Amino acid sequence: MSQTEITDYLLTSKGFYNLFQTLPLEIRQGFLQLLFENNSSELEDFILYLACENSRKEGFLSELESQSLLESLPQ
Repeated sequence: MSQTEITDYLLTSKGFYNLFQTLPLEIRQGFLQLLFENNSSELEDFILYLACENSRKEGFLSELESQSLLESLPQ
């Protein structure tokens, strides 16, 4: 994936997030419920990935420990 494609994806993601933030609370909650119901495994893996990355950056996990945990996640 090229740097341009990555930048485009990030801009699109930010646009969707900004749109999400403009929705009324009830709609946001309904969307999050559906998102979790239909993508719970993917969301849980991503949350674990982010936690692992943050723990590594903050020095709670070594690079080797972090890499081992990340490799254990489904692709």
